[in-house]
Amino acid sequence: MKKMTKAFCLTLMGTLVMGVCSCSSSKTTLTYIGHASVKIVASDGSVLYIDPAYSEWDYANDPADYILVTHRHDDHQPHRSLKLKEGGQKIDHTKALQDGVYGTFELGPFKVEAVAAGGNRNHDVRYCVGYLVTVDGITIYHAGDTSKIDQMNDLSSRHIDYAMYPIDGIYNMDATEAEEVANLVGACCNIPIHENDQNGSKKSDKFNPKGRMVLEYGQTIKIKPQKK
Repeated sequence: MKKMTKAFCLTLMGTLVMGVCSCSSSKTTLTYIGHASVKIVASDGSVLYIDPAYSEWDYANDPADYILVTHRHDDHQPHRSLKLKEGGQKIDHTKALQDGVYGTFELGPFKVEAVAAGGNRNHDVRYCVGYLVTVDGITIYHAGDTSKIDQMNDLSSRHIDYAMYPIDGIYNMDATEAEEVANLVGACCNIPIHENDQNGSKKSDKFNPKGRMVLEYGQTIKIKPQKK
């Protein structure tokens, strides 16, 4: 999988992003591995994965300091080749949501807050979470597998920089509903994921919130706090 060059990054921002998203010289990066799988690398080199299940990634040479899992479905469980470093931690939905209380975790440079997700026949809110990850002054929202739910109203006050939403329309909300959620939450940069299709699906064509950002599988971008 190739990471974006600086030149390609500028092209991506010019053609696929609407709003305030921009490239930067930040050492903090976000990689859209594929499907719902995401990797975040902090400026100190710490590596955090969210739902690292997508099988076309070389996890064997890219071990994790921290792993977050949103729910129990197989397409979100850590790939068998992904190694957790000594002293690393894995947080799944059973730890993140206990007795109706959403947990907060300090994981090295990452502050992780579990938030509500689900709300459809495939994903019960009692057994699913999304995550807010704050690192290097940047707040990132991975919505998990979800539809539009009332709890998302609370996220608009969190000044989220980057947000990722499922848009498959089969097991979760579709692109139109995801756009409604993105506009409600008001993140600066909004990334469609979990299209339940091959890379290059056209479902994201119907996802057009302010700050839209479409990433290819395996692409890495440098991230920084965004200006509202």
